[in-house]
Amino acid sequence: MLLDRARRFREIHAKLRRLDQGQSDDEALNRRGYERELRGLHRWRDSHGAADKLPFDVSVVDAALVLGPHDTWWENGRRAAQLAAFIGIPASALLVWAEHLRGEFLTSDLYSLFGPPGILMGFVYWEVTWAGAGFLLGALWRRLPGSRGPVKSLPIAAAFALPIGIDAIGNWFTRESQTNLALYAVAMLLVLTVTGIVLDLETFRGERRYWQSRLGLLLSVYQMRYFSLQMAYLLAQLIAMFTFWQFFADAGGPPAKGADTPVSGSSGS
Repeated sequence: MLLDRARRFREIHAKLRRLDQGQSDDEALNRRGYERELRGLHRWRDSHGAADKLPFDVSVVDAALVLGPHDTWWENGRRAAQLAAFIGIPASALLVWAEHLRGEFLTSDLYSLFGPPGILMGFVYWEVTWAGAGFLLGALWRRLPGSRGPVKSLPIAAAFALPIGIDAIGNWFTRESQTNLALYAVAMLLVLTVTGIVLDLETFRGERRYWQSRLGLLLSVYQMRYFSLQMAYLLAQLIAMFTFWQFFADAGGPPAKGADTPVSGSSGS
């Protein structure tokens, strides 16, 4: 029932946009009639027959998105964990490269007995990290602030970034290397943002057969205004991700131990 109301809500708004643009519509209904129907979509009777309605600033689309794609917190968490692990595969590969394969790390890992297993374990570690964060996102979906997935992902990403930020501050005072700390935080935010978007799409998965592409369905769910904002937000994260990647790629590996220390006896030669 709620999903049907949400779909009708989006259809009416699409018709209102066409009316604003001066385009004719097949139905001979005026704006006042559409607005009356929109108000009716916010009102219903509960199982006890009592009248109920949504707050003025909450739409039926928002209400459907807040509930998530599944009926229970466990199902939402399990699905979000699966999605985050799959979406995070490129991020895992990037972080493994940054930690084990760039610069002199590659040579040391190849010649180390535990190097190749360490690379594999590093990839598994990040996949488990994405899955755990995704499960937390899905399990807390109905408790997190906001109605859309990208907004709901922010508290989880912030909780992950908080200890990273504290560690970075400590490293700055002690003049130690920051390694890939910023890259970790940006990768987590990106993975959770895309996971949240996919969960929003799955909330309306019953409508998938009516659209030629998932992008069209996403545009309908988020509306034109919110869609452009979400895409700009996602693009900014991608730019930040590639900026950090380029920085670490150009920097190469850290200097070898003792590289700045004069060789013993060189002063006397």
